[in-house]
Amino acid sequence: MKEFEISLHNHLLTHYITWCVWHKSFMNMKNLDEEELEEFIRKNKDKFNTYQPEPSHQQLFLKKLLRKVREVISIVPYLLKVGVATVLIFILSFIVWRFYLSPPLTRVSLKYWKVEHNYKLRIHRNTRLAYKYINNPEEKAKFDSELQKSEDSYKILKRQLKENPSEENIRIMLSFYNEELLTLEETIQNYRNKDTRNN
Repeated sequence: MKEFEISLHNHLLTHYITWCVWHKSFMNMKNLDEEELEEFIRKNKDKFNTYQPEPSHQQLFLKKLLRKVREVISIVPYLLKVGVATVLIFILSFIVWRFYLSPPLTRVSLKYWKVEHNYKLRIHRNTRLAYKYINNPEEKAKFDSELQKSEDSYKILKRQLKENPSEENIRIMLSFYNEELLTLEETIQNYRNKDTRNN
């Protein structure tokens, strides 16, 4: 009987020491990188063969795994709804831009988008630059008047292009953009020459 108690005590002590070693190792493993983890496994490969997990460990693992799978499956419908909503918003936004907000030539055909975008960007940039060179109210009033005339012509050409997107009207609109850009560049150069003479 006494020998049985000693054997049982030694057996429990061995399991306790094993659990302590593995618990300490597990806590240290949280801070290991991939190379250190591989090194740990190589050095302790014998312990992997001797240590026996608890009988309920597999069932507990499967329960956690199934719970995670259910969580993922439960959010799939929401993800699908979000995906469909995102696609619909993109399509509607593109339609609104294409037929209501885009420049006139781009509404005719997307192939004009790049050249029209480049013209409008340079015209806008040169307009702001021209304002920086204006030093008195008279010059500003004159420049504002020229811009207003240009805007009125643009609206007329825009309406004509909408009513009849012919090759001729497309050519006229492109010519308008080009002339507007050249006029602004000439205006800026005149202001620069004027500042140079004054200095």
